Amino acid sequence: MDGLFYYWFYFLTPLVVSYLVYLYCSYKQNYWTRRGVIQLKSTSKIFGDFKNGALFRTGPGLHFGELYREAPADAPYVGIYIFHKPGLLLRDPEIVKQVLVRDFNNFTNRHFAGRQQKDSIGMLNLFGIRDPAWSYLRRKISPTLNGQKRMNQTVPLMMESAKSMMDFLSKKTSSEKSKEIDVQDLSYKFTSDLIANVALGTKTDCFNYPDSYYCKCLMSLFYSFKRMVALVSVFFMPELVDAIGWPLLFDSSFIRKIFWKAVESREETGEKRGDYIDEVIQLKNGKQDPVYKFEGDNLVYQSGTFFSGFESSAIATTFLLMELAKDKECQDRARKDIQEAIAKHGWTVKAFDEMKYLGQCLSESLRLHPTVSTLDRYPLTDYQIPNTDLVLKKGTPIFISMYGLHGDARYFEDPEVFKPERFDSDRVVSDAYIPFSIGPRMCLGVHLGQLHVKVALSMILTEYELRQKTPDVKMDHRSTFTAAADGINVEFTKLIMI
Repeated sequence: MDGLFYYWFYFLTPLVVSYLVYLYCSYKQNYWTRRGVIQLKSTSKIFGDFKNGALFRTGPGLHFGELYREAPADAPYVGIYIFHKPGLLLRDPEIVKQVLVRDFNNFTNRHFAGRQQKDSIGMLNLFGIRDPAWSYLRRKISPTLNGQKRMNQTVPLMMESAKSMMDFLSKKTSSEKSKEIDVQDLSYKFTSDLIANVALGTKTDCFNYPDSYYCKCLMSLFYSFKRMVALVSVFFMPELVDAIGWPLLFDSSFIRKIFWKAVESREETGEKRGDYIDEVIQLKNGKQDPVYKFEGDNLVYQSGTFFSGFESSAIATTFLLMELAKDKECQDRARKDIQEAIAKHGWTVKAFDEMKYLGQCLSESLRLHPTVSTLDRYPLTDYQIPNTDLVLKKGTPIFISMYGLHGDARYFEDPEVFKPERFDSDRVVSDAYIPFSIGPRMCLGVHLGQLHVKVALSMILTEYELRQKTPDVKMDHRSTFTAAADGINVEFTKLIMI
């Protein structure tokens, strides 16, 4: 009798447990249906609507674009699940504007930052920090990222960092039969040197010394699988960061050493070189506010603003080089635009500002290849979406897909085609175009980032013609940001100067 009991116990228990788990998952994943919101039909009982993203079958940003397109075309939003956690994917530019601009005070914080603000170098700055510290930081940091003085000081540093890149291109194209160069690797190495020069107060050379500890550290930041896992966790499963913490995050110990060495040296000598270390020292020695004191690691975290900002610019540079390499007519017109501006104003901020067509090309490339492809927020209090019956519960994450909005034929004719003329000054650009977000929490480093891209493109296009033989690029399924899995090879041909 006892044997029969144990037989049935061990046979039935897994079945009962499985059935209870199934009922639990079904109940959790009917949250939006119970609230009268359309939800997707392919929801996994385990992964929710994030299966391909969680398993790195599709890049998370691209995956959210697929979810956007899977919803009914006229749906203003659709209910989704990340595992069993409900979220709302917005599809209507007007609702997006309502949330990010008009009702910003109820959506001041990003969902990805987690409940606890624990981080190495990537979140405890303007990119991810929560309010009220964010409001204070915005007031203090904005002047250090914008303004004519900042731009004028940064251009020489950018061009100084670009010298190694141009020397590398000269050697590569003159000494080797193959003129093909991975422009993604090129952009990341230039950006690594730029971060050191502008944000860390030191000079590096990742082109001539790719095996240096600094270069390996930064390449790990851009490429490593651990960092990819960290980004997916931080952006879409911040509860894991709350629970596990540091092991998931980027090890910034080496960056801290460089940063503090530069600060200490600068304070001892009184030297000023127009970089961000000068600004940091001013913040450090200025009047402090209890809401966020510029001391200790809080100073290091501010350099993280440049890491995230310049990484985005590196991605933008990469994909714009690719698009121009595929389109000779656009490339020639962009080169002429650059040459005329440089001939008139020299290598100055004014010249880069006058490169209007190059700016249009950049805008169109960002539409096709958004660097940060998903925005997220959550309401601080229960929130009724205007002109609907839907009330979002406090803390419910909302997501906005750049790949979804930017590729929607309702807002952009022939959305898959590269057409810089969409951004002619006499044309009205759809509100669905938000590569830098909108509202008070939009990217404050837009102009600095665009300057970064224009410096790189200008120096390259004045000396080289680009051609891409194999236009198909395989995207990196591991990356939360937009990235190519195997690089992007472009043929560089030295221009004959007349």
